[in-house]
Amino acid sequence: MASLSTSVLRLATAPLRIADALLVLPELQRDIRRMADATEVLPAVLEQLRGVARATDVMPELDRHVQDIERSLPVLVELERSLPALTPAIIVLSESLERLLMLLDRLDGTVNTLALVAEPLQGPAERLGRLSERLPGRART
Repeated sequence: MASLSTSVLRLATAPLRIADALLVLPELQRDIRRMADATEVLPAVLEQLRGVARATDVMPELDRHVQDIERSLPVLVELERSLPALTPAIIVLSESLERLLMLLDRLDGTVNTLALVAEPLQGPAERLGRLSERLPGRART
């Protein structure tokens, strides 16, 4: 009989338990609304995350370039260390190049003068050459 009395007791208190459960519903509804309000921004956040993903697509290639630069740094540092030693040689070469440019400029002027003098002599020189071929004792080839 204990189970029958337990069942009757449960049946008698059921409306009270239902009423207690119903009292939680407004608070549960408020919490659900707050969650809905809080999650409204999720589509915009998702779109921003997609934009970040697109923007970071270049990261692997950028990383490869950075690694290449890192591998080149020791050579560049060594080159930088040798630059002060090269400065005197560069100065000497620069001075030599300046003198060479002046000489080339003078040579260019001399060649132009020579061309101006030699050009009018070309015709007479050809005639003289033909005349010398006609002289006696000249072997013909």
